[in-house]
Amino acid sequence: MARILFTVPPLTGHLNPALAVADALSRQGHELAWAVHAAQIGDKLPEGARVYALDHGDGADPGIAAPQVRGLESVRLFFEDYALPLAERVLAPMEAAVRDFSPDAMVVDHQMLGGALVARKLGVPWVSQVTTSASILKMSPVLDAWVAEQYLALQRRYLPEDLIVERPDFSPHRVIVFSIETLPGDRHARVDAPYAFVGPVRGEGRRQIEFPWEWLRQDRRKLLVSLGTVSRDRDTRFFEVVMEAVSGMPEVQAVLVAPESLAASAPDNVLVRGYVPQTELLRHVDGVICHAGHNTVCEALSCGLPMIVAPIRDDQPVIARQVIDAGAALFVRQGKVTAAAMRTAIANLLGTPSLADSARRLSQELLAAPGAPGAARIILALAAAAPASLELA
Repeated sequence: MARILFTVPPLTGHLNPALAVADALSRQGHELAWAVHAAQIGDKLPEGARVYALDHGDGADPGIAAPQVRGLESVRLFFEDYALPLAERVLAPMEAAVRDFSPDAMVVDHQMLGGALVARKLGVPWVSQVTTSASILKMSPVLDAWVAEQYLALQRRYLPEDLIVERPDFSPHRVIVFSIETLPGDRHARVDAPYAFVGPVRGEGRRQIEFPWEWLRQDRRKLLVSLGTVSRDRDTRFFEVVMEAVSGMPEVQAVLVAPESLAASAPDNVLVRGYVPQTELLRHVDGVICHAGHNTVCEALSCGLPMIVAPIRDDQPVIARQVIDAGAALFVRQGKVTAAAMRTAIANLLGTPSLADSARRLSQELLAAPGAPGAARIILALAAAAPASLELA
């Protein structure tokens, strides 16, 4: 049996794919461990999981704030304010975890640069987990060069010169992308790496969440409204606009994944929940309003659901453009949409057959992808090819 160490950032959208792969591996009896920020996501791990805490202990662990800038400037701030500080902080506890667990292979989320550097330093075979098809694309020449400089400076503080590479976040062994090639297409240049497109995971490994299924009515069109991980970091304006729009559409029900404080002002045809069993709920709705987060987009498309996309930051504008170009989504401006405009968008979403047709076409390709079991096979093949007794450097 193989020993596999997972490391992901403290973000639900990055944890969920890893949970699904871990579930596939644990069912086969392999020994797993997690190097994560336990205070933030430890309660979402499987019961009894072996956990190496990466928390700094002073409450200063970096978190993603909602920047006031957008576009390429938001990418720069993401690296400066989140990715690079996170990498610096986890290097020591990550190295200690790897030395203690002595894994046959590691699964390193592409935003956990510290895990990638430790794997490289200690000579542990590793795969990259990439949760969004936007992350494999090159940006602008200026920004790509700036990112390379940041990577170079960080590596020089930790690695010997002969181990320094241009893109330390991507494994030279395999880069597992939880998407399909149709979404990024060939319109933009990709970072050179050994990609394996396995498609999205389908809820495997997630904990059960209570939901009042009896609230959903068979004689109503239904929507799921979610801004994903960032829902709790945003103000409530967008959700309030959706509630006002839906209040004038008695033929529609909407489930909002939003701060539960909004429940007091929700109209009768809106249900506000802090968390929902998203994979199961998508099987009961007719459309999705979201931020174009990659996981939500892929899960919705897997169910053949058209979307209204309202991207906020990071890779979301790229993913929004990909799904719009594929003919399965409509766009609204996140910070400026009015209730009237949202009501029109919802009517168009539910009343335009071509949107649903395109979503169903994409669902066939997504459902045919190997998903978490395919990712597990790649990881096990790498672990099997590793030396029988790996001497950590």
